[in-house]
Amino acid sequence: MENILKYETMSYFSCEILSAIGIFLNLIFFLFFKRRLNIKRISDFITCGVFILNILVLTAIGFSANDFNNINYSFLNGLITLDKTSLLLKLSINIFMLFFVLTTYKLTRKARFKTPVINSILLIISIFAGLISQNSNFIVTYILFDIVAILIYKYASNMRIRKDDCYSVDFVLTTATASILFFGFYFLTFFIKDSIQLNIIYVCMALAFFLKAGMFPFSNYLTDKNYKTNIPYSILLFCFLPWMSTIAYSNITNFINYSNEIYQFTMIVFIVLCGFYFGILTLKQKNLVKFLAKTNYCLISFSILNILILSNNEISLKYSTMVSFCMLSIYSLLTILKINLKIQKINLSAIKGIFLNNKFFTSIFSILLLIISNVVPSGILKFNIQILNNIYSYDKIAFIAVFIYVLAGILILFASLKIIKNLYNFEFRNAKEKLTKKTAPNYAVSLIIILFLIVGIFL
Repeated sequence: MENILKYETMSYFSCEILSAIGIFLNLIFFLFFKRRLNIKRISDFITCGVFILNILVLTAIGFSANDFNNINYSFLNGLITLDKTSLLLKLSINIFMLFFVLTTYKLTRKARFKTPVINSILLIISIFAGLISQNSNFIVTYILFDIVAILIYKYASNMRIRKDDCYSVDFVLTTATASILFFGFYFLTFFIKDSIQLNIIYVCMALAFFLKAGMFPFSNYLTDKNYKTNIPYSILLFCFLPWMSTIAYSNITNFINYSNEIYQFTMIVFIVLCGFYFGILTLKQKNLVKFLAKTNYCLISFSILNILILSNNEISLKYSTMVSFCMLSIYSLLTILKINLKIQKINLSAIKGIFLNNKFFTSIFSILLLIISNVVPSGILKFNIQILNNIYSYDKIAFIAVFIYVLAGILILFASLKIIKNLYNFEFRNAKEKLTKKTAPNYAVSLIIILFLIVGIFL
């Protein structure tokens, strides 16, 4: 019986075991075979293979369950649980990482980049991200989220521009300040028993959490200058990390009395202001990477607002997942631009007139922008309407929040239409050459994600 239990436990941790094997192989290749010309290609192949195996294992676990909707496995005295939601999130994380490698491999194979090392970091990120979705402890959830943020920095620091250059002082200061504040306020909870004071401390802890996630007005990861030229770093920092913040915050709210008026009202005001702030910034944004980052912050804050007001975590998790995949597909198209045009920063001027020689690229790019702007019917639009309807019927304060977020959505739409206008510029002097270099995986991933978003209407 004991052997059966051990075997069952190992089977549910197969993803972590496979990822550990992938990390070991990547590091072995880096240490002993780094002078081989094909080592980067082999590393990408191993990493993609691990993510594909993880996807197959998680799919098998789902199909093997007698009742998928009531899956409930517990490990380590309930610290880690595997239910339907966490299983689907782990599956989504591995699919996201697989698509990430497929669409950025050309950028991470440059001679100065340690591809096996950054692939190992990517596998470690997937392990801890999966544990965030399964964790049922308040402080452990934050620690795991903190580790993911640090690993994203380590991923970027192994893609540094100059040999001895610290990649991002701004990132280090922001994330260190957030951790100090969070744990400082957390230790105060052991000495304070008054409920009002405790709720004020919980507010401060939540603010520190959002500072860590980068979703903080005026002080966030957008102050870092290096992400503009590094698309893989931008995807992890502005797409993957905010998605993980929704998952982590969904877990954290299970341990905080967020229905308390002091905590709830303060956080609702903060989140609404964040969403509106980032929505306004998208309107005059010329750099496409910054536009996507601010748009994602605005939309993710909307999903967190739904958790705060209605405690409807499942809709928020589905919504944030679809938003993150849509953002990934847009970033994958920016990768095509960066590879073909050989430019450092992707501004509006860089995409002007692309339609004349790249009609397929322009069509996909425009469709994705309209999906993220809630114009084209998709799962994003469906869950967006559900959240708006639920919040609207809550109370008067919630009605104001809905109005502000609708306004922010309109601003994002105007900014998206401005980008599309530049794509369809018909002046021949602005025409760009045909985009042909290393584009097949990027187009395939974008089309798969568009199909997924459309199917999301029926989920």
